[in-house]
This record gives sequence, structure tokens and C-alpha cells, in this order.
Amino acid sequence: MAFLNPAAFYLLGIIPIVIALHFLKLRRQRYVVPSMMLWRASAEDQKANVPFQRLRNLLLPILQSLFLLVIIISVARPALQIPGIIHGKIIFIVDNSASMQSQEMGETRLSLAKQEVLKHINQIFASGGMMLMATHAPKPYIQQAFTTDKDKLRRAVQNITSTHAVGELTSVFNHATRYADSPNDQIFFVSDSFENLPPDTPVPISKIAVGDAAENIGIVQFSVERIANQYTILAGIQNWTETEKKIDIALALEGGTAIDEKTLVIPAGEVKSALFSINSDRLEGRSISLNLIDVADDFELDNNAWAILNPLKQFRILLVSDRDQPFLTDLLGSYGNHVKLQTVSTDEYHGPGDADAVIFHGEIPTKHDFLNLSGTESIIVINSQTELPFMTTPSVEIVTTPVSVIKENKTHPIMQDVSIMGLQVKESVRRELPLWANSLIESEKGTLVWLGTETGKQFLVFEFDAFNPEISDFFSTIPDVPIFMYRCLAWLESRAAPIKSLTIQADRTRQIFRTGEQLKIDLPTVENPNIQVKKPDGNMIKLDNEVFTETDQIGIYAVLVDDSPFERFAVNLLDATESALPFPKIESNIQERVNEKNLIQPLTREVWQWTALFAVCLLLCEWWFYHRS
Repeated sequence: MAFLNPAAFYLLGIIPIVIALHFLKLRRQRYVVPSMMLWRASAEDQKANVPFQRLRNLLLPILQSLFLLVIIISVARPALQIPGIIHGKIIFIVDNSASMQSQEMGETRLSLAKQEVLKHINQIFASGGMMLMATHAPKPYIQQAFTTDKDKLRRAVQNITSTHAVGELTSVFNHATRYADSPNDQIFFVSDSFENLPPDTPVPISKIAVGDAAENIGIVQFSVERIANQYTILAGIQNWTETEKKIDIALALEGGTAIDEKTLVIPAGEVKSALFSINSDRLEGRSISLNLIDVADDFELDNNAWAILNPLKQFRILLVSDRDQPFLTDLLGSYGNHVKLQTVSTDEYHGPGDADAVIFHGEIPTKHDFLNLSGTESIIVINSQTELPFMTTPSVEIVTTPVSVIKENKTHPIMQDVSIMGLQVKESVRRELPLWANSLIESEKGTLVWLGTETGKQFLVFEFDAFNPEISDFFSTIPDVPIFMYRCLAWLESRAAPIKSLTIQADRTRQIFRTGEQLKIDLPTVENPNIQVKKPDGNMIKLDNEVFTETDQIGIYAVLVDDSPFERFAVNLLDATESALPFPKIESNIQERVNEKNLIQPLTREVWQWTALFAVCLLLCEWWFYHRS
């Protein structure tokens, strides 16, 4: 119950005054009379009005006080709140992504989101029922189907679990809109960020914001490369606070044995990199972790990262070329001792065989179907001046005038800390790139190097003869070109790993993945194998096919075949957008805010009429008792 005029309770001060009147002596005049016999009743009445004597009858002041109390309550306008009614269905969508684990005054944002949903469930009644969904839950994301039973909804809200996956909203909203078939239906989205909402939805979305500005320092990059007998670990730490921070980071082996420690001074809003180098002796197959030491921030999920130091498996490369390429072959061989290189001429090429990657230098044999190269996941094309069989764009233009490198794609990991700006190329090929292509190096006449993934295969294309000294100085640009080529090979080699991502990773380190990625696991050729994946929290997930989707926790995962270890892989957050801990900044016009407020505001029904009627009844009782006495 609420009171629309609570100031009326100041009138409660009248009640003590009324009670006090019953204790006060009446002031009477004195008269001299010859006898008291005729004035006995007056004498008794005078005795009853002596101040502060015990009252002879308590019921009368009690009735009068109660009457005044009820009258004051009536003036305060008591009202009952009943849920607002929506003539349609309501769908609650709760964001349980990684950033919702941020701490807000001792509680997580997810806990605050649950409280908001519970409050709205109590305040709203939907004639078509209410449904609860979570952004990171098994499809179709439903935690509780449509129901009018609010107890079921409350239990479903409490059962929403936290995840470490990054925000992805398109799929869950596509599912939600399928259940909305009336113009009166509503979607309530509870989150700490509304930046990635679908632009056009057929159902109105009411935003319920949780969270406030938070401070965080976290790991945004963690990659491991092996060259010869050395592991090189590159880490990137970002500071989202408003002050410069001095951070200690430690690299540790599985079991907690420290390998190396560094101290970084990170200005506000910037990223600092740290480079570790360790010998590979007796480390193959073990896991390592990068840890931020004694960092007090609002988000813990990005304070640690893991990697598996897997032993390098043989990487088979087939080079198809009609010319001797000493620099290219030396470069491929120096990538690692695990590389097995085979060279054949174009006429001798009869298929990839067991090669993991095929490099075509010059013209491509047209007698083979490029998209059906079984067992081959990666293809490199260098200076093909004809149509590429894996592209649908036929236009090919030979550029015979010299061009220069004017643009590099620094957002791609392959191009980080690498630059060949200003490189002169005397002859190149210009073609229209497919939609799935990602340009790495561009000139004023078009793209010179690009890559992409199509039909499960990876393509890396050089639109000029990169290893011909008469065309360019590309191969002699040290150390940028060797680093560039090593990263390209690592990007291609990732497809030969037993566990690989079905999506394009920003960081191509083998068997280091991000939360939410779907993974393809090459299952062993065993009849009816019992394959399980052990998650970091110890839960076992039975794997019925080669696709694993439950990468919703950070840490080390283990694949078991018939209870025997098969492979391990690491899953980290490594998402700068999620670690930035966005908080809601809803900007809407006044009418939208008024409509939303009215929508969730409970209805108010005044009941002062009933209290006033009760006061009249008390007054009649007091009158009857007074006259009866």
C-alpha cells in the first residue's frame, strides 16, 4: 500500500491533545450552600476531574483516538498498487555475457539484471503470458516458455547462469521475434550495453539498463609462436582506467611454476605489449598461463590467459613452380624443422596428395578442381595472371606501370609490427576481390596481397611476383617480409591442427581460441568412440559430432576418447570490447521515455473511501457509547 498524500500524517499530533483533554480538570466557580445532600452528584463529578487521576472509562478516548487516526489515514489518500496490464505477450531477454560479471558495489551486473527482471515481473501482467530468454544459452535460448505463473518465471530468472562468452545478439533476437505475433507484444532487454542491438525489429524493444562506469585492466592479446626450439609469447595489456598504472605480469607453467615476470607502465586508455621467449625443451604438451599480479579492478575474467605448448606436427607443403625459387624455399624451410617441402613443376602436378598446403607460383593447372582438393586446407597463389578457379569474378587486368604500397591492414594480426610501406612493384595484377576476401596490402592501383576463407579452405594470394628481384624488392625487405611470411604460414597451418575454429580467428595461434567460438575437432578413426570434452569447471560434455560449441568458459579444455587424453586446447576472453566494460548510455526523446515509464508503471487504485466509511462507523460507535453512559 502507498499513500499519495503522506504529509497528512503530521496531523497525528492531534491525537495526544485529545487524550490529554480527558485528564484535565474542569474549571468551576465556588458557591456556598447549606447542605451537600442536594449536590452529591456534583461532588462526585468534581472528584473525577482531578488532573491525572485514572480515567474511569478508557473506551471513550480510545474510540476518539482511533477515529482521528482513521480520518488522518483517509486524508493521506491510501492507494493499492496492482500490476500494469499489457494486452499481449512479453519476452524478457537477459544479457549473461562476460561483461555482466563485472562487479557493481559487491554485486555482479548479472545479479542486478535479475533483480530488474523480478521487479518488472511483479509490476506487469501480460494477458498472453511472459517468456524468459538468455543471450548465451543453448538455442533457442529459452529459459522459461510463455506462462502466467509468476513463480515459474521467478525460478527461471534465478536459474540463469553466468558465461564468459562475448556479446552476440543477432541470433537471440531473431529467435525472440518469431514468438511475437501481435502488435501488442513487447520485448524487454536487460543489459549493460545496447550498441549491438539489431537495427530493425518488428517488435518494440524496451531497454532496461544495468551497470555503471567501471575500471578494468586486462589481457587483450596472447599468442604463442614456435620457431626452431624457441617459443615466443606476445602479450598485450590494456588499461581502461583514467590514470597511469604500473602492472606486474607473470608467465607460469602448468602447476604454478613461474617462468618470467615483467613490469609494465601503462598510460590511461593505452595498450602495452610484453614479449617472452622460452626454450622448448621438455615443455611440449604442457600449458602456460599469463597472469596479472595483484590487480584490483572490477573484472577478473581478463586477468588470466592460457595456451597449450603443443608439439609441432609435420607441416607438408607442396610448391608448384616452373622456376627455381631459392629464396622462397629457404624461407619455407626456416619456418621450422617440422616443415616438409616438396617441389614439382606445373606439368608434373597431379594433385596435392597428402600436402597440408599447396603453393602455386605462376600459372595454375586448370585440370584440377580447386574446391575439391581433399585433405588440403590451405592454398597460396603467387602472381597468377589468369582467372582464379575459386573466384567468380572473371575480370583480370595486368598493371604494367610501377605502383607503390600505400596502405596496410594493421587490424589483422598478420600485419602487426610489420610494414613495407613505399615498396615499389613494377608489374602487378588487378582484380575485383570476392566478398569473403580480406585485403592486407594495397597500392594505388589495387590490392597486392589478400587472404580469405571459402568453402572450408584458406586462400592467400599475391597479385605480383613477390620473389622475383626484377619485379620488386619484396623478398629482400628484412626483417618485415620474413616475419610477414611466417605469420602467413602460421595462419595457414592452423587449419592442419586437430582442433580448429569454424570462424576466422583474429589470433591464429594454434589451439588458442576465444570464448564463444565454434570448434571443429578431427575425431580419431575409432569405431564407436566415446568422446567427451572436459570443461575448465570439471563438467563433462559428450561429443556426438565433430563440432563443439560450448566454449563458454575461460581456461583449459581436454578432449577424452574412451576416457584417455586425446588433445587439449585453451579458451580465453581476449576481447577488448567486452573488457572495456561498457555501461548504458540510452539517449531517447522524452515521449519514448514517458511511454516506456507508463508501460512498466503499476496501476494505482485509491482506497480512501473505505477508510472514511470506517471512520464514520467509529464516530457512530463513540456517539452511542457516550449517550449510553
